[in-house]
Amino acid sequence: MIKNIKELSGASALFGAAFIFATFGPLIREMASMFGDIALAAARFIMAAIIVLAIIIIKRTPLGLPRNQALTACLLGAAGAVTLVLFTIAVNNTTISGSVAMLYAGVIVSSLIIGRVAFKEKLSSIKFLAVALALCGLFAYSQSLGILSLGLLTALSSGIFEGISNALRKALSKIDRITVMAYQFGIGSLLLLITTIASSEHAIKEISLLPIISTIIFGSLLVCVNYLLLYGFKRFDVNIGSVILATELVFSTIFGWLLFNEIPNSGELFGLALIFLAAVLSSIDFKIILKKSALLHKK
Repeated sequence: MIKNIKELSGASALFGAAFIFATFGPLIREMASMFGDIALAAARFIMAAIIVLAIIIIKRTPLGLPRNQALTACLLGAAGAVTLVLFTIAVNNTTISGSVAMLYAGVIVSSLIIGRVAFKEKLSSIKFLAVALALCGLFAYSQSLGILSLGLLTALSSGIFEGISNALRKALSKIDRITVMAYQFGIGSLLLLITTIASSEHAIKEISLLPIISTIIFGSLLVCVNYLLLYGFKRFDVNIGSVILATELVFSTIFGWLLFNEIPNSGELFGLALIFLAAVLSSIDFKIILKKSALLHKK
């Protein structure tokens, strides 16, 4: 429950972030008419890096970091670059809602494993249930299509790398966000640019105005969503906030339906519902809720 204006502003920021995340699929579809998959990811990272560089120059933000933190920030850039490439391939090979659903399935499973191994987080029965639901949702969704296709596999893989990115973000939580983004987008841009040049794909298919505008919008939104996440989680409960972010699944399904006539069938909707429920369960700390409930009853 939202108790004050501070929490309301934080929740609003997270809803905004979920909505922005849901626009990434349609923007990728538009940019795909001009760029190859790797070049498309590179263009987004480069645009975001340019915007962050402008902010750094204006604010005169220092970029120095201790060696271990700088390495972690560079790894975040590399993991983010891989996530974007895989998600781009997914969106261009399956439905937008399917791509987002499989991404969340990958994030849920990988985050819980990484949390246990790297951060020694306890795996409760609720979290095990979340993993089971995510896997069941993945199975239901893929079965409704008849096969776990390239699009769904790359979406699932992008979720695994996003889980790795979340762990790296957690390790960098005390560092100035602009500084982290400078390393993140700088290293990511460099790696994607080198990969684009080295690959055999046709980087630029046909230059046109709308994909260029979409690239500028995408880069700007990539920076904005990082600010919204930082703002939101500083002012709102992290566990419940993660549930708010999971509403991206709903927004993505609506965008796919309205913009591309991607109407999910009953099997796909069932898979989406299971993955959304898994996201809710994996995000809520039921022990805290029970403690608060007990305190309320005592009062």
